[in-house]
Amino acid sequence: MDSAQEKIAAVIVTYNRKNLLGECLDSLLGQSYPLDAIYVVDNHSTDGSYDFLLGRKLISPLEDSNDQLAETVRPVPLPGLPDRRLEVHYLRMPENTGCAGGFHEGLKRAAEAGFHWLWLMDDDLRTAPDALEVLVQKKRTLEAGRYGPFILNCAVLSKDRADNDRLAFPLQEFSASGNPRIGVYHWRLSEVQDKVQDGLYRWICPFNGTFIPVRVVTEVGLPNKEFFIEGEEKDFFWRAARRFDVYTVVSSRVFHPPFRKGTFGWKQYYLIRNMFVVNRHFNFTALRNLKLMVLSLARGLRHGRPGLALVVRAIRDGLAGRLGKRDDIHP
Repeated sequence: MDSAQEKIAAVIVTYNRKNLLGECLDSLLGQSYPLDAIYVVDNHSTDGSYDFLLGRKLISPLEDSNDQLAETVRPVPLPGLPDRRLEVHYLRMPENTGCAGGFHEGLKRAAEAGFHWLWLMDDDLRTAPDALEVLVQKKRTLEAGRYGPFILNCAVLSKDRADNDRLAFPLQEFSASGNPRIGVYHWRLSEVQDKVQDGLYRWICPFNGTFIPVRVVTEVGLPNKEFFIEGEEKDFFWRAARRFDVYTVVSSRVFHPPFRKGTFGWKQYYLIRNMFVVNRHFNFTALRNLKLMVLSLARGLRHGRPGLALVVRAIRDGLAGRLGKRDDIHP
């Protein structure tokens, strides 16, 4: 198929961040290379996200269906292109299924609808006006050069910096065996310039401006919704990286709030539990798991008996591969 005829859909997962979602959507509607569709997967937000989008005429009204997944589609005109419209698909989940469940459903719907490339992101991402155009140009260059199957990613820059150098998430490196090099984290684009070739750096920050051909879904599968939150993007990344080349296109820019280490709480259960499953993708799995257990137990101990109990449960479930949402874990 002529790449000019390929259809591209963005997939956004959102939960209770309507203002950030609005910024994200505005940046997508203003792309110099227009999208064909946007899928907004709303994880049953309670902050008025639905009314916010409805008021801005970005989505059509839903029927009353709080207890089941519902979808509407609305053609939305593009700024400066009055004759061009894209489809905004709004999916309201019957409950909060986490990022894992949201991306699972969004990718599933977009793939089934016949889109050829999918652009994946959370609701707190803001895209530069030419971010997609740069990705598409690089895609075409790689295809013309007969490169193997690949996944591209934008450079994920920190929103609070104006230097376009500080990264919101670190870029890592592959070892000779194809595993992540231990202890290597680059927090600035300038740190990896000597490893950039033809505008590409061999690593990605998944689900933050990640540009995938739909064949990834066919060959690798959907994100594992049983992760609920934390680690589902790493699991998907490593399943895909074993079959697809992965590159960050350093001139395609997106902006994300800076990474901040969260406080100890119920989310730690999912982070610890799910990392045991992610570690199965790597060499020296037992040593990685041992390190994870020691660090997690040490942190849990600093939060008394409840913290230790949370960590112990996460370790047990992670080693046993018991995934899924745990309602008794949440506040």
